[in-house]
Amino acid sequence: MDSRVRHIAKSITWRVIASATTFTLTLIFFGKAEIAMASWLTVAETTIKIAIYYVHERVWFKVSTKLNNKMRHIAKAITWRVIASATTFVLALLIFGGHDDAMEKATYIALIESALKLLFYYGHEEAWYRINLGLDNREKNKATS
Repeated sequence: MDSRVRHIAKSITWRVIASATTFTLTLIFFGKAEIAMASWLTVAETTIKIAIYYVHERVWFKVSTKLNNKMRHIAKAITWRVIASATTFVLALLIFGGHDDAMEKATYIALIESALKLLFYYGHEEAWYRINLGLDNREKNKATS
């Protein structure tokens, strides 16, 4: 099975976790009266970040490092969090820009989601490290190299 299938599956499972987190935080900060706008933020974030996450996975798949597995997972989690939180912040500002304290609320959402999702992402990486989906060709290619 191709590694791209693995990266697509990882992208989807991560987006479910991450989007649920962002949706919940948005409702906490902007209130349940803004459920439609929170939904728009979640849809926009999901759509954009699936593509960004896929590219992130492809880059890390091709990067050769001397990091052990734990350190590599930490490095991937940090790079992804910076990219993802900046994206959430910008989207929240665009969608909620007309609200009072939109900048402050978007900042809180980005900061809190950074902390939560850093932990969630590390756990996601650990779980996927134990799943062999899409690694067959990589292992065969290493053996023939």
